[in-house]
Amino acid sequence: MADISTAHRPIDSGEAAMSRLTQRLAALAPPALDLPHNSIMRPSPAVAAALATSHAISKRAAERARRSRSVVGLTVDSFIAACSFVPYALVALGLRLIMARVFFFDGQSKITGSLLSFDFYNFSFSALLPMQVKAEAVNAFVAAYPPLMVPPAMAATALAYAEFALPLLLVVGFATRFAALGLLLVTAVQFYLMPAGLWTVQVYWAAILLVLLSRGAGALSLDNIIRLIARR
Repeated sequence: MADISTAHRPIDSGEAAMSRLTQRLAALAPPALDLPHNSIMRPSPAVAAALATSHAISKRAAERARRSRSVVGLTVDSFIAACSFVPYALVALGLRLIMARVFFFDGQSKITGSLLSFDFYNFSFSALLPMQVKAEAVNAFVAAYPPLMVPPAMAATALAYAEFALPLLLVVGFATRFAALGLLLVTAVQFYLMPAGLWTVQVYWAAILLVLLSRGAGALSLDNIIRLIARR
């Protein structure tokens, strides 16, 4: 037994020496800094925003430089830039006036009543007030197949009043989206009465009204004035 213990003494002394060496090296090492978890150097929000802006500018510049090397790309970009100078306010005003004229004069052909005339310098305007619906308009609903679920006289009266009031709203640009939606319903009724007119005029009316319903009346409208006043 004495021999066995004697044989293990060099190993034990070697392990002790290694342990002492480790302790001395640990004592010579500088103490670890007790830093918080989130103390890693990070750029401030202002610096991060400036870096992001600089990256976006350089990216756009590189994209423009890449496109400028192509004649076709330069031509397309120039054409798009030229088209952007046409304001939507003028486009919307033209679409509103076109649709107002179409539906207003169509409604005038369905009613009888007092004549209202208006003269302003060289501009004259006259319109019938919707006092009574013509028999032809009621007969169109009577002859419809399949018939509507409402009485023909009621349907003809509602259609005539809608074609009188909603175009006026389009002219001044008030409640434009509601007016466009109402005239879309009028277009659907006219398609119900005359399906053959879909690919002649009705589909174009629907396309223009969908633009007004989606984009609104534009800047030249009462809707825009009311919106600006409400934001103050």
